[in-house]
Amino acid sequence: MIKSAPAFALLGVTTLLLVAASHYLVFMVVPNEAVMGAVQRVFYFHVGAALSCYAAFGAVFAASLAFLATGSRKADRIAAACGEVGFVLCTIVLVTGMIWGHSAWNTWFRWEEPRLVTFLVLWLIFLAFTVLRNFSEPAKTAVHSAILGILGAASVPLVYVSIKFLPASARLHPEVIERGGLKDPSYWWAFGLSTVALLSLTAYLAWLRYRIESAHEGVTLIGVEEEKR
Repeated sequence: MIKSAPAFALLGVTTLLLVAASHYLVFMVVPNEAVMGAVQRVFYFHVGAALSCYAAFGAVFAASLAFLATGSRKADRIAAACGEVGFVLCTIVLVTGMIWGHSAWNTWFRWEEPRLVTFLVLWLIFLAFTVLRNFSEPAKTAVHSAILGILGAASVPLVYVSIKFLPASARLHPEVIERGGLKDPSYWWAFGLSTVALLSLTAYLAWLRYRIESAHEGVTLIGVEEEKR
């Protein structure tokens, strides 16, 4: 833990600088989008948070498989940390998506849109994951949450391809990146930097949550040892 402290501090400083630089680009450099105006700026947080939560859930998938295969407590702590951070990011995606949707489509949510519904299901799975980690029977928490984490992470590809389920004329959810919708070079700079900043923030928060989980387990073990004396 002590040896990792400098790397943890360096990641924190790097993340702070990236977040500051990306905010400067988004709010001070990028021009208003011609159709949506200032509301379009939510795009940089929405897409970056989505990619970051997918990365976090990918880590949950790998760590959960490792835990079920080996029983590693370290893998369980990684899954717990990444699952909780991913859930927060997933919530940000939903909220910013509704802000975008209300401005673009005049509706906060539409049940006919496959990506919105599949993403809501993903959010509900990791809501259950977070509740399970904090309120289930301790002896079974790790195994049950590992299974739920694998199930949730495995649904991410479905969320990604779900937009293809409808013909282009019937879709509400835009494909900004795929269709080259960012014309001004500053859009691409802001999008790239904000995405890197959010990925860095995700890594920092997951590492922080991992350290907290490790410390909590250490205190619990000390308490158990004292009770045995």
